Amino acid sequence: MTLHERIDSYRQVFPKYPAMWVDKGWLMGIWVLGNMYKRQSDFYGAYPGNYLKRVYALCPDKASTLHVFSGTVQPQHGEITVDCNLSLKPSVVADVRHLPFRLNAFDTVIADPPYSAKDALHYRTPMIARGPVVKHIRTVTQPGGLLFWLDTVRPMYSKLEWKQVGAVGVLVSTNTRARCLSIFEAVK
Repeated sequence: MTLHERIDSYRQVFPKYPAMWVDKGWLMGIWVLGNMYKRQSDFYGAYPGNYLKRVYALCPDKASTLHVFSGTVQPQHGEITVDCNLSLKPSVVADVRHLPFRLNAFDTVIADPPYSAKDALHYRTPMIARGPVVKHIRTVTQPGGLLFWLDTVRPMYSKLEWKQVGAVGVLVSTNTRARCLSIFEAVK
């Protein structure tokens, strides 16, 4: 799908929300999720409101989705969730730096890592080095596949492995951290 087709799909699902656009080959937008304070889960760090529904609206062509740092995300339609915490009941318990999947297994990867060392302590996990994780995620992502990386920083990545194709500001409510959804396409 082209970026314009992804935006058309998004607009069909969210016709009343502010527009997204393509500028110089990047999908751009601002998502204000502050009017919907209810989260998907009471789990610390859970996705806000309809965040996943918005991501899914951008990739209606997804066939195989992997959620890393999945927390309490409930897999839908054959999706696979990965977390290092067994008590969260992910599909697969694994360290995201060593994913147990074949090469190019997924066309869509959704990631929401701990944003800080303080967050990592809350999750009882070590803080990750973003660059090596993004590099490893590429091994399980199909050429042309998408990585949706939600974070307070833009992760390091190799232009030989990934092409950044989008950036969406994600605002939730007052007194919360602003985040950026970085969207990458796996280089063919």
